[in-house]
Amino acid sequence: MYTFENVCKEDSEVILNDGAKKVFLNADGKNGTVSEELKAFLDYVAGRPSEDIFVKKLKRAVEKAKKNREWRHEYMTLLMRDRENRKIGEKLGKIYEAISMGKDYNIPENEILTRLQTKFGLTEEQARAYLDEVE
Repeated sequence: MYTFENVCKEDSEVILNDGAKKVFLNADGKNGTVSEELKAFLDYVAGRPSEDIFVKKLKRAVEKAKKNREWRHEYMTLLMRDRENRKIGEKLGKIYEAISMGKDYNIPENEILTRLQTKFGLTEEQARAYLDEVE
């Protein structure tokens, strides 16, 4: 178990007293001593069976949540949005890479614009906006 608090990067003596803590747990860790309850939870996270009462309650709650239609719908909606955002990010990465390569090979801007429009289905204005963003 590793616990972190917000500390000033420039002066490690200055601590942000906002109460926020970050705890990282390693379910397969061997170092350090943790309570039996935490060990049971880590076993659950790692997919190992546990007879701990809290873990059994948690497992039932997770099963119940998985069966909840509204929750499943929300989860699937978020999953679809994340996939769409990933596709957009990949496309943008390809656009910026094409612009960078075109500039590296001293291809005239008007030719880069034409290639962007053709390859990525962009309008001239969209292609110009992307081109202007890359130095």
